[in-house]
Amino acid sequence: MAKRAHVEKSVGPWAKEKLEALEKYLRFYCSVLQKQRLTLVYIDGFAGAPITTLRSAATSEKAGLWEDDQPAEQAEFVMGSPLRALGIQQGFDRHYFFDLDNKRTAELEALKPLWPNKWIYVQTGDANERIQSLMKKIGRISGVKGVAFLDPYGPHLDWKTLEALASTRKFEVIINLPIHMAINRLLAKKAVRNPAFEEMIDRCFGTSDWRAVVYPEHQTLFGGIDASKAIGVPDILLDLYVSRLKTIFPCVATPRLIRDTQKKPLYHLLWAGPHAKGLQGAEYILGYGEKLAKKRRI
Repeated sequence: MAKRAHVEKSVGPWAKEKLEALEKYLRFYCSVLQKQRLTLVYIDGFAGAPITTLRSAATSEKAGLWEDDQPAEQAEFVMGSPLRALGIQQGFDRHYFFDLDNKRTAELEALKPLWPNKWIYVQTGDANERIQSLMKKIGRISGVKGVAFLDPYGPHLDWKTLEALASTRKFEVIINLPIHMAINRLLAKKAVRNPAFEEMIDRCFGTSDWRAVVYPEHQTLFGGIDASKAIGVPDILLDLYVSRLKTIFPCVATPRLIRDTQKKPLYHLLWAGPHAKGLQGAEYILGYGEKLAKKRRI
């Protein structure tokens, strides 16, 4: 590609692992459905840049999760999710890319001349609003099926967006749920809590029920009420999220845990959809790498 993608920060090797898992599943999906008379739709809700730079494992360990001090000439370039979806031969018929950053969407627009035979729609704005609106338009059209990849930078995926996708019974979702690297970090340990963060998580989970389990109230020795943060919050939140997914999608795969180069947990890849065939493929393909222990299978 002639133009280098706009990149604010490089990403660690775990991002490549996530994207490779996504690409494997998208190829499986298209291979299963390509002979049927369907319009296959791919939605990238938080599309990001077409190309990012990848730190080496050694650099990632030295720099830490949030720093970016690797010289550009030493960086490896890795295709983002938009290019991976576009690169599938006999793949999707329509591609929708949404992102809040107009620099990223400008780069996504620049892909159109490079893929003249691909149907590509790019829009700057809130992915939640865009996807909910899109489902009202194409959710009722017969012969449409698709996959939505939802990879937010924090707890920015609204539950209403998942409900809109699930209600069509036409779309599967692959979700990056950043419990460890974003959501858990936003939750204060003690009573000094941030209402704005908690309201954001309410929208993400579609309920405020998480508050009672993350901050269980109990009586202290002095007769007061303590509501300190519980132990094992990431597992608590994951269980709640997956159980809620099962209320709107018929099939939900085992979460796949993605770790950094120091084996610290970062986020989970979740798959949910309307059909058992997709579940079978998701369990197998997302099973590369680390899954939760069988005793935590939900």
